Amino acid sequence: MKTSRIILLVILICLAHTLPVHAQEHTTGIFAIIQIEKKGKTKGYGRRVFNRSHRERFLIPEQPLIASAEFKAVSEITHELRTMISYFSITVSTDGLARLRNTIQALTDTELVLLIDNTVFGRISSKSENDFLNDKITIVSPIKDADLQWAHEKLDELLKARQQ
Repeated sequence: MKTSRIILLVILICLAHTLPVHAQEHTTGIFAIIQIEKKGKTKGYGRRVFNRSHRERFLIPEQPLIASAEFKAVSEITHELRTMISYFSITVSTDGLARLRNTIQALTDTELVLLIDNTVFGRISSKSENDFLNDKITIVSPIKDADLQWAHEKLDELLKARQQ
């Protein structure tokens, strides 16, 4: 009896130490938004994250559709004065892009978000294959948006840190 309690205590301590690390593991990536009809029934369905202004709340799964480890490169920001937009592209692994395309084909109403440091930067359109041309995911924002600059800097830092 005493041995089983000790074993149970050891297991609980191990779980307590691994859960926070696991939750912090996926702070950046591309996630599908979990849509639940009744807002009060969201317990146990993932985790809540907010956008930079804390005006929007999203429910996302613990595991990303594309983890930050699958991000290969980030392009420079391009400003288009004619259309008044700014954008950059994220090159992802072929496996990640295949998983993204398969998810979008199977679940056509799936909404995706780019999460950076546990903050939702923006939504990614899943309506058009044009958004994933040349095996890249394009992130678009109003021209010279400070949030777009923030997102680009964070992703660039992440990729440079990984290369060192």
